[in-house]
Amino acid sequence: RAEAYRKYDAAGFSTCGSSGGSYIWAWNATDPSTYCRFARRDSKQLKKTLHKRRLLFIGDSMTRNMYHAMLRALGVKGSGAYDATGPKHADISNEVGTVNVDFQWAPFASDQLEAFRSLNQKLAEGTEWERGFPDLLVVGGGAWDRLHRFSTEEDQETLKVKLRELKRGIGTMIQEGGAPVAWLVPTTVNDQALNTEEKRDHMTEMDMEDMRGIYADIGLLSVSSFVVEGPAFSRARVKESYDGVHYPSQVYDAGAQILSNSFDWLLPEREDTAEDFVPMQPGMMASPYFGLMMLCFVFVSLFLFDGFMGFSCLASICVSGVLPHDLYEEAFTALRNKANLPLEGLSSQGQPKKTAFASKGRTRSCIGFGARREFRWGKGKSNYAEFAIEHERGHTKTPHGQTSAIIDEHFDTGTCVANGAGSGDEAQSVRSRRSV
Repeated sequence: RAEAYRKYDAAGFSTCGSSGGSYIWAWNATDPSTYCRFARRDSKQLKKTLHKRRLLFIGDSMTRNMYHAMLRALGVKGSGAYDATGPKHADISNEVGTVNVDFQWAPFASDQLEAFRSLNQKLAEGTEWERGFPDLLVVGGGAWDRLHRFSTEEDQETLKVKLRELKRGIGTMIQEGGAPVAWLVPTTVNDQALNTEEKRDHMTEMDMEDMRGIYADIGLLSVSSFVVEGPAFSRARVKESYDGVHYPSQVYDAGAQILSNSFDWLLPEREDTAEDFVPMQPGMMASPYFGLMMLCFVFVSLFLFDGFMGFSCLASICVSGVLPHDLYEEAFTALRNKANLPLEGLSSQGQPKKTAFASKGRTRSCIGFGARREFRWGKGKSNYAEFAIEHERGHTKTPHGQTSAIIDEHFDTGTCVANGAGSGDEAQSVRSRRSV
Protein backbone atom coordinates (compact mmCIF):
# COMPACT_ATOMS: atom_id res chain seq x y z
CA ARG A 1 0.00 0.00 0.00
CA ALA A 2 2.82 2.42 0.92
CA GLU A 3 4.73 1.71 -2.29
CA ALA A 4 1.57 2.19 -4.36
CA TYR A 5 0.99 5.55 -2.67
CA ARG A 6 4.57 6.77 -3.18
CA LYS A 7 4.93 5.68 -6.80
CA TYR A 8 1.42 5.97 -8.16
CA ASP A 9 -0.45 8.27 -5.73
CA ALA A 10 -2.91 5.48 -4.96
CA ALA A 11 -5.65 7.20 -2.99
CA GLY A 12 -7.12 4.08 -1.41
CA PHE A 13 -8.64 0.68 -1.97
CA SER A 14 -12.10 0.81 -3.49
CA THR A 15 -13.37 -2.78 -3.72
CA CYS A 16 -12.21 -6.22 -2.73
CA GLY A 17 -12.76 -9.29 -4.87
CA SER A 18 -13.84 -12.71 -3.60
CA SER A 19 -10.34 -14.06 -4.23
CA GLY A 20 -8.83 -11.57 -1.86
CA GLY A 21 -7.47 -9.28 -4.57
CA SER A 22 -7.96 -5.55 -4.36
CA TYR A 23 -8.67 -2.95 -7.01
CA ILE A 24 -7.11 0.44 -6.54
CA TRP A 25 -7.15 3.67 -8.48
CA ALA A 26 -3.66 5.01 -9.10
CA TRP A 27 -1.70 7.24 -11.45
CA ASN A 28 0.70 5.85 -14.02
CA ALA A 29 4.25 7.09 -13.67
CA THR A 30 5.01 9.71 -16.35
CA ASP A 31 8.34 9.70 -18.15
CA PRO A 32 9.94 13.17 -17.69
CA SER A 33 11.16 13.08 -21.30
CA THR A 34 7.56 13.36 -22.52
CA TYR A 35 7.21 16.85 -20.93
CA CYS A 36 3.72 15.86 -19.83
CA ARG A 37 2.42 18.20 -17.12
CA PHE A 38 -0.51 15.95 -16.22
CA ALA A 39 -0.27 15.20 -12.51
CA ARG A 40 -2.46 14.83 -9.48
CA ARG A 41 -3.44 18.23 -8.06
CA ASP A 42 -3.88 18.42 -4.31
CA SER A 43 -6.25 20.72 -2.46
CA LYS A 44 -3.55 23.32 -1.76
CA GLN A 45 -2.69 23.66 -5.44
CA LEU A 46 -6.33 23.83 -6.47
CA LYS A 47 -7.20 26.48 -3.90
CA LYS A 48 -4.33 28.59 -5.15
CA THR A 49 -5.39 28.12 -8.78
CA LEU A 50 -9.06 28.84 -8.08
CA HIS A 51 -8.49 31.70 -5.66
CA LYS A 52 -11.42 34.16 -5.92
CA ARG A 53 -12.99 32.20 -8.75
CA ARG A 54 -16.37 30.56 -9.31
CA LEU A 55 -17.09 27.16 -10.90
CA LEU A 56 -20.61 26.41 -12.14
CA PHE A 57 -21.73 22.84 -12.88
CA ILE A 58 -24.89 22.42 -14.97
CA GLY A 59 -26.39 19.02 -15.73
CA ASP A 60 -27.74 15.72 -14.45
CA SER A 61 -26.65 13.33 -11.70
CA MET A 62 -23.41 12.45 -13.51
CA THR A 63 -22.48 16.14 -13.55
CA ARG A 64 -23.49 16.39 -9.90
CA ASN A 65 -21.09 13.58 -9.02
CA MET A 66 -18.31 15.49 -10.78
CA TYR A 67 -19.31 18.53 -8.75
CA HIS A 68 -18.88 16.59 -5.49
CA ALA A 69 -15.58 15.15 -6.76
CA MET A 70 -14.28 18.69 -7.31
CA LEU A 71 -15.30 19.61 -3.77
CA ARG A 72 -13.39 16.60 -2.44
CA ALA A 73 -10.37 17.65 -4.50
CA LEU A 74 -10.61 21.06 -2.82
CA GLY A 75 -10.47 19.39 0.59
CA VAL A 76 -14.19 18.96 1.47
CA LYS A 77 -14.09 15.43 2.83
CA GLY A 78 -17.29 13.43 2.59
CA SER A 79 -18.84 15.60 -0.10
CA GLY A 80 -21.33 13.55 -2.10
CA ALA A 81 -21.71 10.88 0.58
CA TYR A 82 -25.01 9.02 0.41
CA ASP A 83 -27.77 10.89 2.21
CA ALA A 84 -31.32 9.56 1.89
CA THR A 85 -32.77 12.64 3.62
CA GLY A 86 -31.21 15.26 1.35
CA PRO A 87 -32.76 16.57 -1.88
CA LYS A 88 -31.56 14.83 -5.04
CA HIS A 89 -32.91 17.07 -7.82
CA ALA A 90 -31.95 20.49 -6.47
CA ASP A 91 -29.36 23.24 -6.86
CA ILE A 92 -26.34 23.22 -4.53
CA SER A 93 -23.96 25.98 -3.53
CA ASN A 94 -20.69 25.72 -1.62
CA GLU A 95 -17.80 27.96 -0.66
CA VAL A 96 -14.35 26.54 -0.04
CA GLY A 97 -12.25 29.37 1.27
CA THR A 98 -12.32 31.98 -1.51
CA VAL A 99 -13.61 29.50 -4.13
CA ASN A 100 -17.32 29.37 -5.04
CA VAL A 101 -18.52 26.03 -6.43
CA ASP A 102 -22.16 25.80 -7.53
CA PHE A 103 -24.33 23.11 -9.11
CA GLN A 104 -27.51 23.74 -11.10
CA TRP A 105 -29.85 20.82 -11.65
CA ALA A 106 -30.58 20.64 -15.41
CA PRO A 107 -31.01 17.01 -16.57
CA PHE A 108 -32.60 17.67 -19.97
CA ALA A 109 -31.10 19.51 -22.91
CA SER A 110 -33.96 22.01 -22.68
CA ASP A 111 -32.99 22.75 -19.06
CA GLN A 112 -29.37 23.30 -20.02
CA LEU A 113 -30.43 25.57 -22.88
CA GLU A 114 -32.56 27.63 -20.52
CA ALA A 115 -29.64 27.96 -18.10
CA PHE A 116 -27.38 29.35 -20.85
CA ARG A 117 -30.08 31.71 -22.06
CA SER A 118 -30.37 33.13 -18.57
CA LEU A 119 -26.60 33.49 -18.22
CA ASN A 120 -26.17 35.16 -21.61
CA GLN A 121 -29.07 37.53 -20.91
CA LYS A 122 -27.49 38.64 -17.62
CA LEU A 123 -24.23 39.10 -19.47
CA ALA A 124 -25.87 41.26 -22.17
CA GLU A 125 -27.80 43.39 -19.67
CA GLY A 126 -24.85 43.84 -17.38
CA THR A 127 -26.81 42.50 -14.43
CA GLU A 128 -24.88 42.20 -11.21
CA TRP A 129 -24.08 38.60 -10.38
CA GLU A 130 -25.12 37.45 -6.95
CA ARG A 131 -22.20 35.03 -6.53
CA GLY A 132 -19.96 36.47 -9.20
CA PHE A 133 -19.57 35.76 -12.88
CA PRO A 134 -18.62 32.09 -13.45
CA ASP A 135 -14.98 31.61 -14.43
CA LEU A 136 -15.66 28.10 -15.72
CA LEU A 137 -18.83 26.20 -16.62
CA VAL A 138 -19.00 22.40 -16.65
CA VAL A 139 -22.00 21.03 -18.54
CA GLY A 140 -23.12 17.44 -19.07
CA GLY A 141 -26.22 15.54 -20.09
CA GLY A 142 -27.80 13.07 -22.46
CA ALA A 143 -28.89 10.23 -20.21
CA TRP A 144 -32.27 11.71 -19.23
CA ASP A 145 -33.09 12.74 -22.80
CA ARG A 146 -32.33 9.23 -24.00
CA LEU A 147 -34.43 7.68 -21.26
CA HIS A 148 -37.51 9.95 -21.36
CA ARG A 149 -37.54 12.02 -24.59
CA PHE A 150 -36.18 9.88 -27.39
CA SER A 151 -38.82 7.24 -28.07
CA THR A 152 -40.37 8.87 -31.19
CA GLU A 153 -38.93 10.55 -34.26
CA GLU A 154 -40.56 13.81 -33.21
CA ASP A 155 -38.80 13.64 -29.85
CA GLN A 156 -35.51 12.98 -31.58
CA GLU A 157 -35.88 15.96 -33.94
CA THR A 158 -36.92 18.22 -31.07
CA LEU A 159 -33.85 17.16 -29.12
CA LYS A 160 -31.56 17.94 -32.06
CA VAL A 161 -33.06 21.40 -32.40
CA LYS A 162 -32.46 22.04 -28.69
CA LEU A 163 -28.90 20.81 -28.99
CA ARG A 164 -28.16 23.19 -31.87
CA GLU A 165 -29.50 26.09 -29.84
CA LEU A 166 -27.44 24.92 -26.88
CA LYS A 167 -24.37 24.92 -29.11
CA ARG A 168 -24.99 28.58 -30.01
CA GLY A 169 -25.53 29.46 -26.36
CA ILE A 170 -22.22 27.86 -25.38
CA GLY A 171 -20.45 29.71 -28.19
CA THR A 172 -21.93 33.03 -27.05
CA MET A 173 -20.77 32.43 -23.49
CA ILE A 174 -17.23 31.61 -24.63
CA GLN A 175 -16.88 34.46 -27.15
CA GLU A 176 -18.75 37.30 -25.45
CA GLY A 177 -18.51 36.30 -21.81
CA GLY A 178 -14.96 34.99 -22.00
CA ALA A 179 -15.87 32.08 -19.72
CA PRO A 180 -14.60 28.65 -20.86
CA VAL A 181 -17.10 25.78 -21.03
CA ALA A 182 -16.13 22.15 -20.39
CA TRP A 183 -18.42 19.40 -21.67
CA LEU A 184 -18.78 16.17 -19.68
CA VAL A 185 -19.46 13.12 -21.86
CA PRO A 186 -21.67 10.51 -20.05
CA THR A 187 -19.76 7.69 -18.39
CA THR A 188 -19.95 4.05 -19.45
CA VAL A 189 -23.19 2.24 -18.58
CA ASN A 190 -23.15 -1.16 -16.86
CA ASP A 191 -26.07 -2.92 -18.55
CA GLN A 192 -26.24 -5.79 -16.05
CA ALA A 193 -26.63 -3.41 -13.12
CA LEU A 194 -29.50 -1.31 -14.54
CA ASN A 195 -32.25 -1.58 -11.90
CA THR A 196 -35.42 -0.75 -13.88
CA GLU A 197 -37.04 -2.18 -16.97
CA GLU A 198 -37.27 1.23 -18.56
CA LYS A 199 -33.53 1.76 -18.25
CA ARG A 200 -32.78 -1.68 -19.64
CA ASP A 201 -34.97 -0.87 -22.67
CA HIS A 202 -33.80 2.69 -23.43
CA MET A 203 -30.52 3.44 -21.64
CA THR A 204 -28.07 0.62 -22.30
CA GLU A 205 -24.46 1.27 -23.20
CA MET A 206 -25.34 0.84 -26.88
CA ASP A 207 -28.08 3.48 -26.56
CA MET A 208 -25.75 5.88 -24.76
CA GLU A 209 -23.03 5.37 -27.36
CA ASP A 210 -25.53 6.39 -30.01
CA MET A 211 -26.41 9.47 -27.94
CA ARG A 212 -22.73 10.44 -27.59
CA GLY A 213 -22.46 10.30 -31.38
CA ILE A 214 -25.44 12.66 -31.82
CA TYR A 215 -23.92 15.24 -29.48
CA ALA A 216 -20.57 15.00 -31.30
CA ASP A 217 -22.17 15.29 -34.79
CA ILE A 218 -24.11 18.42 -33.83
CA GLY A 219 -20.87 20.01 -32.64
CA LEU A 220 -21.35 20.36 -28.89
CA LEU A 221 -17.97 18.80 -28.21
CA SER A 222 -16.12 20.89 -30.79
CA VAL A 223 -17.59 24.20 -29.61
CA SER A 224 -16.66 23.51 -26.00
CA SER A 225 -13.37 24.73 -24.58
CA PHE A 226 -12.55 21.31 -23.10
CA VAL A 227 -14.09 17.83 -23.15
CA VAL A 228 -13.98 15.42 -20.21
CA GLU A 229 -14.39 11.98 -21.74
CA GLY A 230 -16.47 10.03 -19.22
CA PRO A 231 -15.82 6.61 -20.81
CA ALA A 232 -12.06 7.25 -20.68
CA PHE A 233 -11.98 7.09 -16.86
CA SER A 234 -14.94 4.73 -16.30
CA ARG A 235 -14.68 2.04 -18.98
CA ALA A 236 -12.11 -0.01 -17.05
CA ARG A 237 -14.21 0.23 -13.86
CA VAL A 238 -17.61 -0.51 -15.40
CA LYS A 239 -18.20 -3.54 -13.15
CA GLU A 240 -18.11 -1.26 -10.13
CA SER A 241 -21.16 0.73 -11.28
CA TYR A 242 -23.66 -0.32 -8.59
CA ASP A 243 -26.83 0.84 -10.44
CA GLY A 244 -25.57 0.73 -14.01
CA VAL A 245 -25.11 4.53 -14.23
CA HIS A 246 -23.23 5.82 -11.19
CA TYR A 247 -19.79 4.85 -9.86
CA PRO A 248 -17.87 4.93 -6.59
CA SER A 249 -16.35 8.25 -5.62
CA GLN A 250 -12.81 7.23 -6.65
CA VAL A 251 -13.86 7.06 -10.31
CA TYR A 252 -15.30 10.58 -10.30
CA ASP A 253 -12.21 11.76 -8.42
CA ALA A 254 -10.19 10.71 -11.46
CA GLY A 255 -12.50 12.76 -13.69
CA ALA A 256 -12.10 15.75 -11.37
CA GLN A 257 -8.32 15.44 -11.70
CA ILE A 258 -8.61 15.46 -15.49
CA LEU A 259 -10.69 18.63 -15.23
CA SER A 260 -8.26 20.16 -12.71
CA ASN A 261 -5.32 19.70 -15.05
CA SER A 262 -7.18 21.65 -17.73
CA PHE A 263 -7.24 24.73 -15.47
CA ASP A 264 -3.68 25.48 -16.57
CA TRP A 265 -4.91 26.77 -19.94
CA LEU A 266 -8.69 27.12 -19.46
CA LEU A 267 -8.84 29.74 -16.74
CA PRO A 268 -8.09 33.26 -17.97
CA GLU A 269 -5.57 35.39 -16.12
CA ARG A 270 -7.11 38.01 -13.85
CA GLU A 271 -5.39 40.58 -11.68
CA ASP A 272 -7.97 40.38 -8.90
CA THR A 273 -7.33 36.66 -8.41
CA ALA A 274 -3.85 37.25 -6.96
CA GLU A 275 -3.53 35.96 -3.44
CA ASP A 276 -3.94 38.60 -0.76
CA PHE A 277 -0.84 39.24 1.33
CA VAL A 278 -1.51 38.24 4.92
CA PRO A 279 1.32 39.29 7.23
CA MET A 280 2.39 36.89 9.94
CA GLN A 281 0.67 37.53 13.23
CA PRO A 282 2.58 37.72 16.53
CA GLY A 283 2.43 34.67 18.72
CA MET A 284 1.04 34.14 22.20
CA MET A 285 4.34 35.15 23.86
CA ALA A 286 4.70 38.43 21.96
CA SER A 287 5.03 41.53 24.15
CA PRO A 288 5.63 45.14 23.03
CA TYR A 289 7.49 45.86 26.26
CA PHE A 290 10.01 43.08 25.63
CA GLY A 291 10.45 44.37 22.09
CA LEU A 292 11.12 47.90 23.39
CA MET A 293 13.66 46.52 25.85
CA MET A 294 15.51 44.70 23.07
CA LEU A 295 15.59 47.89 20.98
CA CYS A 296 17.16 49.74 23.92
CA PHE A 297 19.87 47.09 24.17
CA VAL A 298 20.52 47.38 20.43
CA PHE A 299 20.88 51.16 20.61
CA VAL A 300 23.28 50.89 23.55
CA SER A 301 25.36 48.38 21.58
CA LEU A 302 25.44 50.58 18.50
CA PHE A 303 26.41 53.85 20.17
CA LEU A 304 28.88 52.40 22.70
CA PHE A 305 30.28 49.77 20.33
CA ASP A 306 29.69 47.29 23.08
CA GLY A 307 29.31 43.63 22.16
CA PHE A 308 27.89 42.87 25.60
CA MET A 309 24.74 44.99 25.08
CA GLY A 310 25.62 47.43 27.83
CA PHE A 311 26.58 44.97 30.54
CA SER A 312 30.27 45.84 30.19
CA CYS A 313 29.41 49.45 31.07
CA LEU A 314 27.55 48.17 34.10
CA ALA A 315 30.64 46.16 35.08
CA SER A 316 32.87 49.23 34.80
CA ILE A 317 30.54 51.06 37.19
CA CYS A 318 30.46 48.27 39.77
CA VAL A 319 34.16 47.28 39.57
CA SER A 320 36.84 49.96 39.64
CA GLY A 321 39.61 49.73 37.08
CA VAL A 322 37.56 47.73 34.53
CA LEU A 323 36.75 49.52 31.32
CA PRO A 324 34.42 48.31 28.54
CA HIS A 325 37.19 48.24 25.95
CA ASP A 326 39.21 45.91 28.18
CA LEU A 327 36.38 43.39 28.11
CA TYR A 328 36.02 43.85 24.38
CA GLU A 329 39.71 43.17 23.83
CA GLU A 330 39.64 40.13 26.05
CA ALA A 331 36.60 38.72 24.28
CA PHE A 332 37.70 39.20 20.68
CA THR A 333 41.47 38.67 20.77
CA ALA A 334 41.14 34.87 20.69
CA LEU A 335 38.68 35.04 17.80
CA ARG A 336 40.98 37.30 15.79
CA ASN A 337 43.93 35.01 16.38
CA LYS A 338 41.91 31.97 15.37
CA ALA A 339 40.80 33.67 12.14
CA ASN A 340 44.32 35.02 11.45
CA LEU A 341 43.03 38.60 11.53
CA PRO A 342 45.35 41.53 12.26
CA LEU A 343 45.38 42.83 15.82
CA GLU A 344 46.07 46.46 14.87
CA GLY A 345 43.53 48.80 16.39
CA LEU A 346 42.19 46.20 18.80
CA SER A 347 44.13 47.55 21.78
CA SER A 348 43.10 50.86 23.22
CA GLN A 349 45.30 53.94 23.49
CA GLY A 350 47.78 53.66 26.33
CA GLN A 351 47.50 49.88 26.61
CA PRO A 352 50.41 47.56 25.82
CA LYS A 353 50.25 46.49 22.21
CA LYS A 354 50.45 42.95 20.98
CA THR A 355 53.11 41.89 18.58
CA ALA A 356 53.96 38.60 17.00
CA PHE A 357 57.14 36.79 16.13
CA ALA A 358 57.85 33.47 14.45
CA SER A 359 59.96 30.70 15.93
CA LYS A 360 60.32 27.29 14.34
CA GLY A 361 57.55 28.14 11.88
CA ARG A 362 54.98 29.10 14.56
CA THR A 363 53.51 32.48 15.38
CA ARG A 364 53.44 33.73 18.99
CA SER A 365 51.41 36.68 20.22
CA CYS A 366 53.31 38.85 22.67
CA ILE A 367 52.46 41.73 24.95
CA GLY A 368 55.08 44.08 26.36
CA PHE A 369 54.88 44.80 30.10
CA GLY A 370 58.04 46.57 31.22
CA ALA A 371 61.47 45.50 32.46
CA ARG A 372 61.59 41.88 31.38
CA ARG A 373 60.18 39.74 28.62
CA GLU A 374 58.88 36.24 29.16
CA PHE A 375 57.81 33.91 26.38
CA ARG A 376 55.50 31.11 27.46
CA TRP A 377 54.65 28.12 25.34
CA GLY A 378 51.32 26.50 26.34
CA LYS A 379 50.31 23.06 25.00
CA GLY A 380 53.10 20.90 23.85
CA LYS A 381 56.55 19.96 25.06
CA SER A 382 59.89 21.70 24.62
CA ASN A 383 63.13 22.09 26.46
CA TYR A 384 63.92 25.07 28.65
CA ALA A 385 66.00 27.55 26.76
CA GLU A 386 67.28 30.96 27.52
CA PHE A 387 68.41 33.19 24.78
CA ALA A 388 68.83 36.83 24.05
CA ILE A 389 66.74 38.58 21.50
CA GLU A 390 68.69 41.03 19.48
CA HIS A 391 66.43 43.91 18.70
CA GLU A 392 67.33 45.48 15.42
CA ARG A 393 65.42 48.16 13.68
CA GLY A 394 62.27 46.73 12.23
CA HIS A 395 62.85 43.06 13.15
CA THR A 396 64.03 40.64 15.87
CA LYS A 397 66.31 37.61 15.51
CA THR A 398 66.12 34.44 17.55
CA PRO A 399 68.98 32.02 18.36
CA HIS A 400 67.61 29.75 15.63
CA GLY A 401 68.38 32.37 13.07
CA GLN A 402 64.74 33.01 12.16
CA THR A 403 63.34 36.48 11.74
CA SER A 404 60.26 37.46 13.65
CA ALA A 405 57.45 39.81 12.68
CA ILE A 406 58.28 43.49 12.63
CA ILE A 407 58.45 45.09 16.08
CA ASP A 408 58.56 48.87 15.99
CA GLU A 409 58.23 49.45 19.72
CA HIS A 410 60.92 49.43 22.41
CA PHE A 411 59.92 47.25 25.30
CA ASP A 412 61.76 45.08 27.77
CA THR A 413 59.61 42.12 28.65
CA GLY A 414 56.59 40.40 27.16
CA THR A 415 54.43 37.35 27.51
CA CYS A 416 53.63 35.08 24.57
CA VAL A 417 51.17 32.17 24.60
CA ALA A 418 50.96 29.72 21.69
CA ASN A 419 50.70 26.07 20.82
CA GLY A 420 54.05 24.34 20.75
CA ALA A 421 55.13 21.03 19.35
CA GLY A 422 57.85 20.07 21.81
CA SER A 423 58.16 17.16 24.20
CA GLY A 424 56.66 18.46 27.47
CA ASP A 425 53.03 18.77 28.72
CA GLU A 426 53.44 21.58 31.21
CA ALA A 427 53.77 25.18 30.08
CA GLN A 428 57.37 26.12 29.51
CA SER A 429 58.90 29.54 29.65
CA VAL A 430 61.90 31.11 28.17
CA ARG A 431 63.22 34.22 29.69
CA SER A 432 65.12 36.66 27.64
CA ARG A 433 66.67 39.99 28.25
CA ARG A 434 66.95 42.81 25.90
CA SER A 435 70.35 43.29 24.32
CA VAL A 436 71.94 46.56 25.13
